[in-house]
Amino acid sequence: MASTHIDIVAGASPQGNEMLQAVRQLQSTADLVAKLKAVFDQIAFGDDWDAVAAKLGTSSADAETVYNLLGSVNSALSVPDVVQFLSRLG
Repeated sequence: MASTHIDIVAGASPQGNEMLQAVRQLQSTADLVAKLKAVFDQIAFGDDWDAVAAKLGTSSADAETVYNLLGSVNSALSVPDVVQFLSRLG
């Protein structure tokens, strides 16, 4: 079976360099969001929004909103299209 990896050559063109930069930045962002989600899952255990608020410097209501948004973004970065983009070009 043939490889599905696409090797973009650095320096081939400005657009190629930008594509490589986009792949690196998206991977870095996905990794950071996943790490934050794992950490905040532990902080928010038992719906402890006061603990989350203390870490973020926000109100408890805003902390819960941030936590829920973080979960949504983490899910969005884990969809097959993003995973395939990163694994085939990364």
